Amino acid sequence: MNQSNQRKHSRATVNLLAGETNRGRYYLPLLANISENGVYLESPTDLEMPRVNDPIVELNLPGIDGLIWARCRVVREENQGFFTGRALSFVDISAIDRKHIRLYVQRCIGIA
Repeated sequence: MNQSNQRKHSRATVNLLAGETNRGRYYLPLLANISENGVYLESPTDLEMPRVNDPIVELNLPGIDGLIWARCRVVREENQGFFTGRALSFVDISAIDRKHIRLYVQRCIGIA
């Protein structure tokens, strides 16, 4: 079964910056897509980011008041030439932030 068929939630393609705290350092990777269960971030390949299993992401989504914070788990990492992509799954996120993400994704894909 391919990966897109395994997804339980809709995913929206976006091109926004996300904040990521990783071992006490702050980074601004590109938020490439988002669902209510996680995000896919892209960073320049030669950016030396420490590899940890529990980064914290900070999202400022258009139309959503306030910042969304989530502790994540790295699910997959892949080198795509100039960019390194990382799929992160939310492991600690408030119910209201998850709801805001769900509504944002629904607006992006045109079902809300």
